[in-house]
Amino acid sequence: MTYRWLGAGAMLAAIAGCAAQPNVPAVTPQTVSRPQSLASVPVISLDAASSGPSVAADVYGASIVTWYDFTQSFVDPSLHASGIHLVRFPGGSESDAYHWEKGGSLCASQGYIAQNATFDNFIAKLVKPQGSDIAVTLNYGSNRACTAGGDPNEAGAWVAHAKTLGITGAHWTVGNEDYGSWEYDLHKHPHDPHTYSTAVRTGYYPAVKTADPSARLGVVVDLPSDMAWNDVVLRNAQPFDFVEVHYYPQYNSDNDAFLLGTAVSNFAKDLKALRAQMNAAGVSPSVPIYLGEFNNDAGQEGKQSVSIVNGLYLGQMLGTVIEAGVPMSTWWLAYGSCDQNGDFSSQLYGWQNFGSEALFSDGLPEYGCSGAPQIAAGTPFPTARVLALLARDVPAGSQVRKATESPSLHGSTRAYGFAEGKGYTLAIFNDTLSAISVKVDVKNSSRLQFTAALDTYGKTQYDKSKQNQWVGPSHKKLGTVGTSVPLTLPAYSISLLLLQ
Repeated sequence: MTYRWLGAGAMLAAIAGCAAQPNVPAVTPQTVSRPQSLASVPVISLDAASSGPSVAADVYGASIVTWYDFTQSFVDPSLHASGIHLVRFPGGSESDAYHWEKGGSLCASQGYIAQNATFDNFIAKLVKPQGSDIAVTLNYGSNRACTAGGDPNEAGAWVAHAKTLGITGAHWTVGNEDYGSWEYDLHKHPHDPHTYSTAVRTGYYPAVKTADPSARLGVVVDLPSDMAWNDVVLRNAQPFDFVEVHYYPQYNSDNDAFLLGTAVSNFAKDLKALRAQMNAAGVSPSVPIYLGEFNNDAGQEGKQSVSIVNGLYLGQMLGTVIEAGVPMSTWWLAYGSCDQNGDFSSQLYGWQNFGSEALFSDGLPEYGCSGAPQIAAGTPFPTARVLALLARDVPAGSQVRKATESPSLHGSTRAYGFAEGKGYTLAIFNDTLSAISVKVDVKNSSRLQFTAALDTYGKTQYDKSKQNQWVGPSHKKLGTVGTSVPLTLPAYSISLLLLQ
């Protein structure tokens, strides 16, 4: 399979943790005790009078790749059931070697295209049945002959072909992670921001807009620390309609506390810093940021990737991008991943002897994962469970409301508040291995009573996977409540309090 590598701005110091054999069982880390007396119960508040961005449907998305046959009967229903509205094609690094015509082809030794994994089938089998939006990565790295850099005319022809299939107004990004040496780039000056900017401004932008004036053309940026790439591209590649950034906080060595803590906080800071770079470059504030890829680890996948921890990471990343007003994101990836060569340290929480970047089982065991248990194709991993919960309980059109937590909860929980219809939703994450008692307060609301329900998914449900049972969330009706609701947040969980 093809792995995503960290961008120049994303390379982090190695995370503590030793590799172990895949069959080593989990060791429960030290738990954190929580005060239980009523006088000391911490508070999570939602301010009904606050305001924030609206939730965009395309924030719930995932990548579809060429090396997996996505025409199989279980794929489309699984995407729909998980609330996925935006699908990205044709992949990550393969995009810079991918040529869409005649069913698709790749430059030599640059990957694999599964039977049926054509662009036309992508539109017919996945996009049209559910009315999904698409994000396509154009080939910047190579021309049709694979002898030089990408050809804007090939990109323009692709956009024109999409129009014949009824696809207009789609998002088209020029290249994948072209700032990185790992990316396939046959230009005379590869991975060069000046070469890239000129190609966008004088080639790709006019070619795409000529083919479809309503199409949106985006550029690739790195995390803000990569100023050498970002400063040049943001200034010199204009005009463009959006910027695409990727985020993988770990590489081959994983740490649960880091992933649920610092990694999410760092990305919130990165979004602010990236917007500041865009402002400094004269990019209009209306030009959006697209989180084109994100997952826990850019290298080989271990057990964290299919544990409850990665599900909670996905959820908190979605809460972070929604709060920041980011309208589009695509998890890397939906299908086409299984690995037994990642981090299986006993310090990580989890039960599996395999890892996967995917939301769903491909139908295990499979090539590269011969030792994995039998898991039916289309079975949701924890990442898909959390994505589906958020897409259902925080639908498009919901609006962000400010959520705050007592200081004693900092580092243990995260909360995201939303107004939905005439009611409110609080998404609360417990990032510890202990249950936490809290009180939820709704402030500044004109209503004093609500009909309440609670959706929960966490360690309790995930732990059943130790017996290879991959169960879904729990749902509980709470009846009529006031503006103050006591809750117990289960260990390693997302709790969605629905107040209608």
